[in-house]
Amino acid sequence: MMVALAAWASVAKYLIRTSVLVTIVYRAQLVVWLISGVAPLFMMMIWWELSRDKVIGGYSTSDFIAYFLGIYLVRQLTAVWVIFVLNDEIRQGTLSGRLLKPVAPFWFHVAEHVGHVLVRAPIVVTVFCLGSVLFTITLPDEFWRFPSFLVSLILAWTIIFHIYYCVGLLAFWMANSIALDAMVWSMYTVLGGMLIPVDLFPEATRWLVAMLPFSASLDFPVKLLIGKAVGIEVVSGIALQVVWVAILVMCRRALWRRGLERFSGAGI
Repeated sequence: MMVALAAWASVAKYLIRTSVLVTIVYRAQLVVWLISGVAPLFMMMIWWELSRDKVIGGYSTSDFIAYFLGIYLVRQLTAVWVIFVLNDEIRQGTLSGRLLKPVAPFWFHVAEHVGHVLVRAPIVVTVFCLGSVLFTITLPDEFWRFPSFLVSLILAWTIIFHIYYCVGLLAFWMANSIALDAMVWSMYTVLGGMLIPVDLFPEATRWLVAMLPFSASLDFPVKLLIGKAVGIEVVSGIALQVVWVAILVMCRRALWRRGLERFSGAGI
């Protein structure tokens, strides 16, 4: 068993290292991704202006600044583009080459994203820290909060990655699964809290939005980071993330098995 674990660790190290090197080589692409992700900072300025000298739904001006700085941080560290990769590999038949390798294609895709996150993380964290200093934002200092946030961040990345992976796998049945990207992105943007904190949604729909995977992968980690999630909310929020991870993993495996049968049956 130890030999098997060592072998898997060696493979994971190689895949992630390769992804990091590729990301560094294509620096222009990295810059484009970083620039395209500043929308939360624009929303921060809007809510900053709206909340001057008043509290909106329990959020003061400093709360809105901390929230949208957190949205920027979490969004950048959980960015996913696997839908485009899967769609191309399935429709062009290049997935066949992946299937011939001893490691499942899923892990190649995971390693590619992890390597990209490792490269962009120092830049994103620096921007977040500079913003916190510039606007004099003080984050909660409970000893358990930061480790809990890291766990929540990993679960958030897993959720959003599996959502896009499942949508990408629909290319087994669709001419172009990328056509669904705009719909998923819109739901993620609106229901995840990128435009407005979920706490400010109408009371009749707030609980439903908070139960969705989009909120669990964006709004909740941010509230955990800035101290808006406390007590039982932390436990229930992480538990909800774990539930969504389990559901989406099962969906991904089912779609993969069914899609692979169709892929093989077509003789590609």
